[in-house]
Amino acid sequence: MSLVGRAGRALLLVLAAAVAAELASLAGMPLAWMIGPMVVGTVVAVSGRRVAMPRQMRIVGQNIVATAVGLQLTYAGVMEVAGLIPEMLVIAIGSAILAIGLAPVLYRATSADKATAFFACVPCGPAEMAQLAEAGGGNGPLVGLVQGLRIALVVLIIPASLQLAGVPITNIVAQRHDLLVFGAMTPVAIMLAIAGALLARRIGMVSPFFLGPLTAASALALIADGHIDYPRALIFAGQLMVGLSLGLSFNRELLRGAPRFVMVSALVTLLTIAGCSALAWGIASVDGLPLATLVLAAAPGSITEMSLTAQAMGLGVALVTTFHIVRLFIIMPLSPLALRFVRARDVRAPES
Repeated sequence: MSLVGRAGRALLLVLAAAVAAELASLAGMPLAWMIGPMVVGTVVAVSGRRVAMPRQMRIVGQNIVATAVGLQLTYAGVMEVAGLIPEMLVIAIGSAILAIGLAPVLYRATSADKATAFFACVPCGPAEMAQLAEAGGGNGPLVGLVQGLRIALVVLIIPASLQLAGVPITNIVAQRHDLLVFGAMTPVAIMLAIAGALLARRIGMVSPFFLGPLTAASALALIADGHIDYPRALIFAGQLMVGLSLGLSFNRELLRGAPRFVMVSALVTLLTIAGCSALAWGIASVDGLPLATLVLAAAPGSITEMSLTAQAMGLGVALVTTFHIVRLFIIMPLSPLALRFVRARDVRAPES
């Protein structure tokens, strides 16, 4: 196909994603500009049609979303989160225990090896878990697929469940009338976010295209100590890019080649969502923290999607983002050690 033809198909896909996002928004769906495009991308990917999209699409989307999230931070919010270290550790360790407990279920219910089963259950980023799975002798692409499926299920289930449960939620993004607002600090925020992403990648930070811009935008927000304009149209564009890239990440061949593994992984994801939500409910019952915010903070989704959800729904952005960052930096280095524990436990079990 010619370059013009490929560009035309990509443009049609983006337009279809935008239409789906607007329809989802009119239907009152939370996070419509991410979920609508994600559904469109998933349909295209599963149908086997190949549409070439820029590889940088998710990176740009992450940068935009991270900047929007970071600019929401306030000094009071940061101080509030600073006193919640025990709660962060409970959620991080509890999530790790859930992964260790559910990995044997996935392993025994399918023909997958232990490394593939374990890293498919760990609630961290798809790319990072796929790399660790390959390093441990597992199937990296399959792990990346089911990790993407996990994030998609979390994005589809948790915001809608919070609304159905009657949790009071304010969709700040939908209420604003700042579609194209552009202030004096807007270009400063954008340039700092780009610089933060490049610096984070340079020093080898995990999830550099999210954590780098997030750090830079957060620092700017705290220094400015006031509202910084950021166009809502840009936020919608970032959501669209993140959602569409997530939907397109599903591989038809992998889905057809390992249907049982994918289906059992989906069940494991539902159990993980239930377990993490139970952790959030327990902490909320003891500390009196907002349940909706804690559910997002404990949810087994990635930092990008959960921080975006908190920002879009008017929940505690600083709390949700910090909880996910702490969990990431605890679970990532400990995951290979946890895999050894799972393997050793399975070896000892027949002997006992």
